[in-house]
Amino acid sequence: MGEGHVTCSVPAQARFAGKRAIVTGAGAGIGRATALRLIREGARVGLIDRDPAGIVAVARQCDRPDDALVLPADCADEESIRAAIDEAAVEIGGLDVVVANAGVEYLALERRVDQADLQVWRRLIQNNLDGQFLTCKYALRHLLAAGGGSVVCLGSNVASLGLARGEPAYSASKGGIHAMMRVMAHDYIREGIRVNMVVPGLIDTAMNAPLHDDPEELAYWVGQLPIGRAGTAEECAAAICWLASDEASYCVGTALVVDGGQASV
Repeated sequence: MGEGHVTCSVPAQARFAGKRAIVTGAGAGIGRATALRLIREGARVGLIDRDPAGIVAVARQCDRPDDALVLPADCADEESIRAAIDEAAVEIGGLDVVVANAGVEYLALERRVDQADLQVWRRLIQNNLDGQFLTCKYALRHLLAAGGGSVVCLGSNVASLGLARGEPAYSASKGGIHAMMRVMAHDYIREGIRVNMVVPGLIDTAMNAPLHDDPEELAYWVGQLPIGRAGTAEECAAAICWLASDEASYCVGTALVVDGGQASV
């Protein structure tokens, strides 16, 4: 599995025709797959990532480059993400869909709580929880101005299950995102804004490369999945786009789990 070329030609019936969106962490993995799918289904998309080369590469893959706006920004830096979101709204004429996807994991740096490094803890909270908070803070202002829209946050099974042994900070950051999503769902639904979440399980992306590069470790985790394999970024993108679309109009505060059955056992 990998991140091969995906074209962005619009299907005959495009769910996001005329829609305006942003995707954070759009340069790789789930964010990349989601951005490409949104554009393929008719949206204009602001590609936000702190890796400029990554989002330039994504924009070049699209058949309609004018519908992909490259916006280098750090979601954990308030001024950086505010400026990127505001620029996206100006350039594409507003916002209808927000995908708060950007996040990091420091497998090699995390330790159990008694030996955890406070700076590593703070970096993970800042990048993951603060990053999604700041994305939502400034994007929601544009959705309110537009009279409604959809927000999809990205969570993780580690928010509610003790799967990530030795990763207390990453787990805590995802738990915070889950809690924030539920509150936002209640706070904004009467103003026409649906807030939901996709919860990926074991996905074959660059973030999980250390695991996928270790045959024994990968076999251990895959062996616990009822489906018997890792998921793909495209499978997560399909769920994200469904929640973001009008097809999910009655979903509010939903955490849609895409994990091959991991949380069911």
